[in-house]
Amino acid sequence: MNILHIDCSPRPGSHSRALSAAIVERLVEGAPGASISRRDLAFHPVPHPWPDYATALSSPATLAAPPPRSLDVSEFLIQEVEAADVIVIGTPMNNLTVPSVLKAWIDQVLRAGRTFTSTPAGKVGMLQDRPVFVGIASGGIFAGDRANQPDFLRPYLSAVLGSTGLKTLHFLAVQATAFLDPVQAVAAREQALSTIDFKRFAGVPCL
Repeated sequence: MNILHIDCSPRPGSHSRALSAAIVERLVEGAPGASISRRDLAFHPVPHPWPDYATALSSPATLAAPPPRSLDVSEFLIQEVEAADVIVIGTPMNNLTVPSVLKAWIDQVLRAGRTFTSTPAGKVGMLQDRPVFVGIASGGIFAGDRANQPDFLRPYLSAVLGSTGLKTLHFLAVQATAFLDPVQAVAAREQALSTIDFKRFAGVPCL
């Protein structure tokens, strides 16, 4: 099993980093020979679209003959996804949605003619589906009976990753982190992990 492990939080000891690390640990327990590729979007951010990249994506004609090297970063990141059997993303919920560093990564991976094709019915993904685990940490509460804020993160990731063909998303969340002491944080993380039967992913075949 090849695992692509992505983190987004700028805090080294963040709840989302702890949750994503725990997800990877559970996956490795079921596949001891797994390899792990790390991409830290907070400490090594992906660049936001620059002029040549934006020009390349601006029309079918420019995409067919893009400026030299304008798609190199995008291609590298897409190949990282293609090489993974499982993707694990640890992210905070920032202002009700994904942080900008994760959006920058998405803007490189979601590429016409490479990871999706446009049809009259909408975007059709070109990537092979694989499990994607998203570990979310939120200072507030966005899900469940006590939810008191909107959730634009899960619907957005479902739609945008689904556009590439990545449709098997599993969301795990630790909420109200602003009010958790260390013991409560561990309990909340274990509760989130308990929502997934990781044993059934032990046999995920290498792509």
